[in-house]
Amino acid sequence: MPAANLVQRLIAALEQIEIIDAHEHLSPERVRTSAKVDVFTLFSHYTRRDLMVARMSESDYEVTRNTDLPLDYRWKLFAPYWEHIRWGSYARAALIAAKKFYGADDISERTYADISQKMAKANTPGIYQRVLKDACNIRTALTQAARTDVGQPLLTPVMPLVTEMEVWDQVCRPAVMDWQGNLRPMDPAIAVSSLDDLVAANRSYIKQVKSEGAVGLKMVSNPYRSPSRQAALECFEDLRKGTASSLPAVNPLRDYVVDEMIKCSEEENLVVCVHTGYWGDFRTLDPLHMIPILERHPSVRFDMYHLGYPWVRESIMLGKGFANVWLNFCWTHIISQRFATDALDEVIDLVPTNKVIGFGGDYALAVEKVYGHLVMAREDIASVLAGRIERGQMTEDQALTLARRWLWDNPRELYQLGL
Repeated sequence: MPAANLVQRLIAALEQIEIIDAHEHLSPERVRTSAKVDVFTLFSHYTRRDLMVARMSESDYEVTRNTDLPLDYRWKLFAPYWEHIRWGSYARAALIAAKKFYGADDISERTYADISQKMAKANTPGIYQRVLKDACNIRTALTQAARTDVGQPLLTPVMPLVTEMEVWDQVCRPAVMDWQGNLRPMDPAIAVSSLDDLVAANRSYIKQVKSEGAVGLKMVSNPYRSPSRQAALECFEDLRKGTASSLPAVNPLRDYVVDEMIKCSEEENLVVCVHTGYWGDFRTLDPLHMIPILERHPSVRFDMYHLGYPWVRESIMLGKGFANVWLNFCWTHIISQRFATDALDEVIDLVPTNKVIGFGGDYALAVEKVYGHLVMAREDIASVLAGRIERGQMTEDQALTLARRWLWDNPRELYQLGL
């Protein structure tokens, strides 16, 4: 392990580097300030998954989120499961946030009521500024909330590609899906009656969201086959005529329309962001599914999220082998700090330094946890760089120059942000 004093010195220097947070799900601030918040807000999003795996029922979890019920009743329901997950990386971000913003040395029977009271008092306009800018030193966060009215310049929108094309209602009234699975119509006035209408509607959507400030479009690394207009047209007509009531998730219509949207992304100079790996049945999210698309669109800039965990080396090899791929460490530090540091060290060996994005918090309602995640990311970066310094592979100045590329220069250049 590198010397603790060197790591701490690097962390202190990293805190002075302004950050571009390369992946969040933050909605406009008014969504947060209009919500009733308490200690259980810190256990929304990712810790929910850990609680389910620890055998908390979905119904019990929803009870803990019901702010109309007494806080002490909800805590008693929650506490046994908290003891099962408190040592995980997801939970650590909540603990760091609770200490930073609400003065709690733990989240426990002793502190939960006080944390809740302080959270409610602090849930006022300006909370994004206080957390993101003042505490985190973030200039802007690239956020995915399926809307562009997010409050620029502190938040910069990245919008979803439309990929749900299994039934006629999804095709004739195209909609984008937010991270919670909610559908938002692209344009209620759009009437799609032909394949060309569908492509045109999607192209119009891309141009519109770019005009509203979007800098990228997000897709997922599902299996995609070579696009065929004829096969897509047959599928479209089968749905339109009712010959088929539905199509499989992977189908020629989706393959063709997504490929056309990627072409439009290139024309509009937008980054294509790709979720890879861990989520649900992650077998469908193998990052290697993207290789045919990467080869077919060499001029499109692809931001590959999460290092495809658990397909980490496969993802790194995409960064090694494709000039149009960037590797984004968003989410990774709260999946596992051990995995993140091992991967970061290996990436230095393999991938040009201008192709790595160092941080994205990946949170929604619990904006405080962006800070917790960033603390963990700085620890990981400092630990890796300290090891390199101690082995005589770089100086401290060179290490900090590298960190600045990961945290500021690279996301700024990739997304062509005017900062």
